[in-house]
Amino acid sequence: VIDEAGEVAPLPQLLGAVQAIIDADRRAGSDAGSDASLGIGVLTSLPRDEWAALRTALEEGDNLDTINTIDSALFAVCLDRSSPEDHAAVNRCMLHGDGVDRWLDKSFQLIVTANGKAAVNFEHSWGDGVAVLRFFNEVFSASSAMADPPSAPPADLPCQLEWALPPQLPSAIADAKSRFAATVDSTELCVMMSDDFTSGKLKACKVSPDGMMQMAFQLAHMRMHGYSASTYESASTAAFKHGRTETIRSATPDSAAMAAAFCNPAVSDSERARLMRKAVANHSRITREALMGKGFDRHLFALRALALSRGSALPPLFETAAYRTLSKIIISTSTLASDAIENGGFGPVNSDCYAVGYGIRDEGCMAQVMSYGRDSEGFKDCLFNAIKDMSHVMSLSE
Repeated sequence: VIDEAGEVAPLPQLLGAVQAIIDADRRAGSDAGSDASLGIGVLTSLPRDEWAALRTALEEGDNLDTINTIDSALFAVCLDRSSPEDHAAVNRCMLHGDGVDRWLDKSFQLIVTANGKAAVNFEHSWGDGVAVLRFFNEVFSASSAMADPPSAPPADLPCQLEWALPPQLPSAIADAKSRFAATVDSTELCVMMSDDFTSGKLKACKVSPDGMMQMAFQLAHMRMHGYSASTYESASTAAFKHGRTETIRSATPDSAAMAAAFCNPAVSDSERARLMRKAVANHSRITREALMGKGFDRHLFALRALALSRGSALPPLFETAAYRTLSKIIISTSTLASDAIENGGFGPVNSDCYAVGYGIRDEGCMAQVMSYGRDSEGFKDCLFNAIKDMSHVMSLSE
């Protein structure tokens, strides 16, 4: 936090300012809930055109200074009143909460719950997990080495932003809350934890931990739905100037053969192990290619975007059933590995998608599964059993 003189605010004063905000909220108590403007953040969850129109109405209604103050902040700090305990409850809080104490237009929001859980919810268009992970690691490293600072009165007490709501805003806020709740209610979120896959164990078996997790996703989907599905795994291309991401296509003929072998009781464990190692090795090769800019998804995306920008007909490739199947992601996955984070996740990208945020550590693996009514619990159970079965086969092949 920078003051008007361009100086960094002392940490004790920042702590005092946060405590002053918490104390003011406690003093307000239940009376705060009667102020319609306190839910104004939920408007940022609306479709962009709708929110833009309401924001314009706010700006024209003597709220420009308040909006400019919010816009000028590098990020938002959300002091959430809830105290989630289990992994699923924590993840739901950090992914969406109740919508009213978030400002989703910010590049990222630092969320801290009443019982001390903390996370970053970030908007994806500006950047990717690698940049946010750097932030995580820096904050974790610095705060872990720091003694608890004493609280001190801030140089200036924080002041509550004031809103002058135009007549249409209270009903718009109520409508946005209702729509937000309906979207949240339409999702299923659960968390899978297993100690059958650990990073040390898999490395000792000379297989890629990430490749094994990806093959477990393939086996879980095959067992649940009977076919291989278009799968997305994010690969960072940050090694290149302006690099963002490329797609690792985890569903391959090798992964399908492996999954089919595990689903066929007539196939021996030794053959399953052979096919599993082959599929994981192939996944590692595809991963290396994606990281070095040799993937194909972004290339095809750029060609399609160029064709559309010129107003010409799309090349026949983009009209094929194969391309449409490839483009509709059914298993969307992403992972970040760091001691600074416990787990993470994201929402499904379409109505048929399983969104899987996962991680593998020395003590085990974890995956958050989220979908729009596609039986996330069932997928979680299939994933747990896939990991157990693959671990068993791996132990026999050592």
